[in-house]
Amino acid sequence: IFFIDDPDFESLDAADLLSLPECISLYSDQDCATNDFPETGDFETMRGTPLLSPQGEVFLFRKMNFLLRRAEETRRQLVTAKSQHAKLRKCLEHALADADAVRNHIAECNLRLVISIARKFANSSHEFDELTSEGNEILLKSIAKFDASRGFRFSTYATHAVQRHFFRLAQRRRRRQPIDAPGTAELLHGVAAVDEDPLISEWIQEEHRVNDLIARMAEQLDEREQVVVRGRFGIGNNGVVKTLRELAQELGLSKERVRQLQIAAVEKLRDLFDECSPDLAAS
Repeated sequence: IFFIDDPDFESLDAADLLSLPECISLYSDQDCATNDFPETGDFETMRGTPLLSPQGEVFLFRKMNFLLRRAEETRRQLVTAKSQHAKLRKCLEHALADADAVRNHIAECNLRLVISIARKFANSSHEFDELTSEGNEILLKSIAKFDASRGFRFSTYATHAVQRHFFRLAQRRRRRQPIDAPGTAELLHGVAAVDEDPLISEWIQEEHRVNDLIARMAEQLDEREQVVVRGRFGIGNNGVVKTLRELAQELGLSKERVRQLQIAAVEKLRDLFDECSPDLAAS
């Protein structure tokens, strides 16, 4: 049974890990009203689902992983135990059920994230439903892998995972369809927009990480891709962000070609983030 371990699991009582402290609010004060949810179907009941507070988010992830750890310990006891199999099996089932309930709670509070991203990628209601379904699967996998102790918000981590998955779906679709197929170009055009790539923007905007990024970027991107990324994300040049048109004139390329270079560069940076994020998080 996979779980994210925590040193506090050994030192704190179960009651401290399973009960929300009175000083912590589980939900954010931010208004949860949103137009992202469709007005029909299963989404209707989720329209008022509150957002988690940063402290509430950490509490739920620790609680879920503590329950999974307890389930794993019980499973090991069950393997070696010579008696009390029924009791241990019941404890295992309860721990897994409680962990699933916490996981589902986290997922419900973050469903708007999947829906918001799916809306930007979808070109039809049918495509939106498909992307939402796939995005929910990625969301659940992200919940299982997320380490709240690193200090990142889960929304940043999950946005990266969902966008990355949708981007790969778009690439596969592009290979299957003619280059001028309706919807394909539009889908790819939106993938690497600066205001729709919060993970890369957040990473770049943190001043103490810029030097690391520039050094690693030089190893991963060719010269034109570096020019595009520097211009589009305002690296250097006093943080001034350049338009696609300005970069096209600077490089002597079409605006569409600059957009393609940006998409390719952002995908490489996402791969770079996967490799380097633990090191950068510690810096």
